[in-house]
Amino acid sequence: MPGPPSNGLPGSTRSQIAAAANSRYVDLAADRSQRQHAEEANPVTQAATGREWRSVNAIGCTRGLLPAAPDVDGLCDDGLPSVYVMQCDPADWQLPRWRSYRGPGASAWSPWEQVDYGTCPADRVPAMTAEDFRRLPLPAPTLVMQPEGDWVLVNIETIVRTDPTPVVLTTDLLGYQVEVEARPAVFAYDFGDGSEPLVTRDPGSAWPDFTTHHVYERPGQASITLTTTWTGRYRLVGTDDWLDVAGTARTTTTGPAFRIEERTSRLVADLCTDRPTPPDC
Repeated sequence: MPGPPSNGLPGSTRSQIAAAANSRYVDLAADRSQRQHAEEANPVTQAATGREWRSVNAIGCTRGLLPAAPDVDGLCDDGLPSVYVMQCDPADWQLPRWRSYRGPGASAWSPWEQVDYGTCPADRVPAMTAEDFRRLPLPAPTLVMQPEGDWVLVNIETIVRTDPTPVVLTTDLLGYQVEVEARPAVFAYDFGDGSEPLVTRDPGSAWPDFTTHHVYERPGQASITLTTTWTGRYRLVGTDDWLDVAGTARTTTTGPAFRIEERTSRLVADLCTDRPTPPDC
């Protein structure tokens, strides 16, 4: 089956046929293929696979019952043009999207594969999956512990808190530039002493107005681990309509190890800050 050239994009000076519809009839709009969004997207390296991707918008062909990539010149010399019925104005309709890839070190691109069947403006944003969301470089929120230092006291509150500020990132989603807003939603503190984690939506506050804390019951050593669950929403760059991400992501932060100490108070004859230090301090 012929397809677009491996190092180029479908294109021709001849016309292609696109279609759109309203409730009563189908309008056919002819346009030259050079103007049908047939530009190669900026290659994007996918961290998970090492693949480099490119995409193009072009009419496809129907051969038998299967959709097929356009021929070498971008048209359907062997097969019927695919006419898609879309409920939007023909001028706003975007052609079906195709993509191909090549692996690390490869010179040849893979065959074109169809991503969608053309879109109206309201449907133009591809869905961001939970897997897409989890691949984003979300920064783990800072874990703050009070009192600060390398030791805490038994039977006294050890205060924890974090920063709930949302993070805004820009990424490529199937050839579209999208803006993603990720929000820390749930905080789970593991205090490292075998107790049940503290799971809360409260990011916490500093002393004396603290709301998230833990009381250690015996001396020892521990470190605190904060696991943050993120929710997100996204939109096309330059637009105002946000869509929710279908899933969550998690980040983990572990603080430095510290000692848990048990100390007792006693009366002394002199100040322990005196020099030399009194023997009963």
